[in-house]
Amino acid sequence: MNERVMQFRVGVMVLATAIIAGILIVLFGDLPSLVQATYPLQMKFDNARGVAEGTPVLKNGILVGRVASVSLDELGGVRVIAAIDSYVPIYRDENPRIKTTLLGDAEISLVPGQIVPPRMRLDADEVLVGGVTRDPFEVFSDLEPKLGLALDSLVAASGTVNKLAENIDSLMVEDGQRVGQLMEKTERALDGFSVAMTNVNDIMGDAQARENLKQSINALPSVLDDLRGTVSGISSTIDSADRNLRNLEGLTKPLGDQGEAMVSRLNGTIGRLDEVLMQVAGFAQALNESDGTLGRLVKDPGVYEDLAVAATNVKRLTQELRPIVNDVRVFTDKIARHPEQLGVRGALDRGMGVK
Repeated sequence: MNERVMQFRVGVMVLATAIIAGILIVLFGDLPSLVQATYPLQMKFDNARGVAEGTPVLKNGILVGRVASVSLDELGGVRVIAAIDSYVPIYRDENPRIKTTLLGDAEISLVPGQIVPPRMRLDADEVLVGGVTRDPFEVFSDLEPKLGLALDSLVAASGTVNKLAENIDSLMVEDGQRVGQLMEKTERALDGFSVAMTNVNDIMGDAQARENLKQSINALPSVLDDLRGTVSGISSTIDSADRNLRNLEGLTKPLGDQGEAMVSRLNGTIGRLDEVLMQVAGFAQALNESDGTLGRLVKDPGVYEDLAVAATNVKRLTQELRPIVNDVRVFTDKIARHPEQLGVRGALDRGMGVK
């Protein structure tokens, strides 16, 4: 046999061996762990779908062990025991989660929970309670009705778009006259807009108009202030009117409460006034009668003359009595000063007086 052929066969054998070794390493990734010490990790799941002996256990995406046994728990659920590499610590805050790939393979990931230092390592007899993520096919089956509705909506929308396109095509192609009218109206509207802008430009181009506009804008704050003051005055007036109405209500409410008694007293007063008016009417009637005393006094001239003569006599008598009254006043004054004059001794022996 040729030496070159032998070398070629040896090279092929070495290459095939290396390829097979690589495939075995990929399929059985725990090959290095055959010589690595491990410790058991107890986990409990409600459902361990896809988990079997040899299922990989990952931590932060790194293979740290494999499932050693899977058994049903007497209290319910599934108890899983995994062989974890001795150099990997497991903490109490970690939560095992079963994940299923699209190919149906399962794996257990140790997801850390809320980390609060210092972290406590898991004891040998403690059990971690885990959960199961949803199967991608299950998620897809749940989304299937919604996807169907979305596809139906998409089909309906495409039909609406097709109908809109047909309408636009009919408007633009078959009814060219309407399009022409629309274009003419648009052109007239643009011409009107151009004229309006020209007028605005004429107004704003005038310096005096711009100045007046600036003055108006500058005066606008004062106008607003005046308006604000007016509104404040109206508000104060309304408040005053409201107070007056409340005061009036305070006045009218007692009147309303005592209305019956006031009406009763008013009726009595009116009755008494009626009696007084009747008496006045009787007095006026007696006064108008010529036979009565007052009537004769008013209507008989003789009675008036007699009264006038009597008043004259009284006046004259008063004038004549005035000197006498003066003498009596002087006499009483002297007696008050010298009371001893009333006797004979007093007339002979006059003193200094007592007044």
